[in-house]
Amino acid sequence: MSFLQPLALFGLAAASLPTLLHLLGRRLPPIVVFPAVRYLTATEEEHSRRLKLRNIMLLILRTLVIVLLVLGAAHPVSPVGAGRAHPPTAVALVVDNSLSTGAVVAGELTLTGLLDAASAVLKRLGAGDRLWLTTADGIPRRVTRLEAEQVIARLVPEPSRMDLGQAVRAAARVVSDDPLPWKEVVILSDLQSSAISSGEPVQVSLLALEARDPPANRWIDSSSAQPGIWSPDGAVVAAIAGTVEGPTPVRLETYSRTMAQAVASPGDEVLLSGTLQNSGWQVATVELDPDEFRADDRRFVALFGADPVRVKLGAGAGGFLNEALEVLRQGGRVVQGDSVILDDRIGPGVRVVFPPTDRVLMGALNRSLAGQGLRWRYGELEEGEWEISGPVGPAVGTTVRRRYTVVGEGAVIARVDGSPWLVRQDRIVLVGSRMELQWTDLPATAAFIPFVDLLVNRIAAGESWILSATPGQTIELPTGVTALSGSDGPIPVSAGPLVAPLMPGVYFLLGAAADTVGALQVNYDARESRLEAADVATLRSNLGENVRVASRSDLERELFREAERADLAGPFLAAALIGVLIEFALASWLGTTRPST
Repeated sequence: MSFLQPLALFGLAAASLPTLLHLLGRRLPPIVVFPAVRYLTATEEEHSRRLKLRNIMLLILRTLVIVLLVLGAAHPVSPVGAGRAHPPTAVALVVDNSLSTGAVVAGELTLTGLLDAASAVLKRLGAGDRLWLTTADGIPRRVTRLEAEQVIARLVPEPSRMDLGQAVRAAARVVSDDPLPWKEVVILSDLQSSAISSGEPVQVSLLALEARDPPANRWIDSSSAQPGIWSPDGAVVAAIAGTVEGPTPVRLETYSRTMAQAVASPGDEVLLSGTLQNSGWQVATVELDPDEFRADDRRFVALFGADPVRVKLGAGAGGFLNEALEVLRQGGRVVQGDSVILDDRIGPGVRVVFPPTDRVLMGALNRSLAGQGLRWRYGELEEGEWEISGPVGPAVGTTVRRRYTVVGEGAVIARVDGSPWLVRQDRIVLVGSRMELQWTDLPATAAFIPFVDLLVNRIAAGESWILSATPGQTIELPTGVTALSGSDGPIPVSAGPLVAPLMPGVYFLLGAAADTVGALQVNYDARESRLEAADVATLRSNLGENVRVASRSDLERELFREAERADLAGPFLAAALIGVLIEFALASWLGTTRPST
């Protein structure tokens, strides 16, 4: 047996009061003997024995009543499973309101059922419990019961993804650090298998609400403009996925106009070809017919229309670049001209400069760069094995084995081993490696032609970037971007990583002169579309063996099961009342008894 209010046990000291009063009552006054009452002595002695018995019985009863009252006030509980009281417990409530909870199951929004369960959990909390609340952002926050009720009343499905495994482990850590001996994490989620990441087993008690069977779903797994710049023709490649068999219509919409239509089944990639009526930026969407999970039936795509760039290849550029440009010419991506020149030397016009094959020429190239007022120059030649990083499309991750360090100040577009490798200043673009197999694997990969397309059509011709992110994802913006366009006007951005907006859509990248230099496509995380729920074995393999799964009808019964105790306060108080009644009856009966004469 334990006590929910152990401080009340100090009241047991009051149980000594009847004994003290009894002892004080035994002090005898001075005795004066009267001869006339000697014949009453024998009767008095018999009556005295009867009084002593009564006093002892009353003493015991009064002491017992006080003890029972104090124990009842201390709120005794016993682990016999016969009641619903629980000792003060540190409770972490994880309520999943990520995108997937917007699915409709049996005519009800998934989140609605989770919020009803959350309200039932909050009603079970006692005054001594401590509560943390975690929602889609995965951050546990210390709240009162009233604050939690207010937050839950406002919850809606968020566009962002929730890593349920990380959220549960974060919640478990905060309750583990709490001094209260009893701890519990309650998980109210659709229990997506794709959201439960593995990690360290959770040591505290985990109670998860049983997930409903998810609805059949069909979604757009990915979409991208091919090529990135239309001139003016192009296409959007969309991958369709889902658990529904059979074909479905797919549409490419822009400004309330259907640009292209096709039919595809889950597992297919569909090519939606179209023609831009105007140059510049446009926002398009790839759309499916709505189903029980509507949030993933649309994806946003940024389209950019421009005339093909006029490109000329210098003698020092290399044979692989010549072959790549020929493919781009055949595809209408570039035409012959001198708007952009690829070479290993400085000259007039927009230049993409590669290191010369002869190291002796490097000094002259650096002097030419300085003469043009550039702050960049080539440094030492290094050999090793590194990977390309930065917003350079499919070239990211390609191996570089030889490079010149690029030293200076300005816009860094791509890096190798954390150091600048592809940079731009004004009309000059510098590349740290030659496009040859001794320098990099890039010319031998499928990424080479898209990389050259990116190099001449965006980086050299004006940095028309198209970036992609999921809501809330941290991304690196190209140098020179000062703001994002939003529905309420420009959103200033500072240097360094940017957290993508939470609302899906296309956000245009603005430069210092408020000109549009690119676009950021923000779309839902496709993993949220995989609605299959994890079973108990999967939960325990990722979160630990302390996981219990309860149905909706059993959730309240399972809550606090490990800490739950039978509430014995009522029986103790009832016993005290019975003791008072017995004491009153005994005192009244014995008090009316008179000695016989």
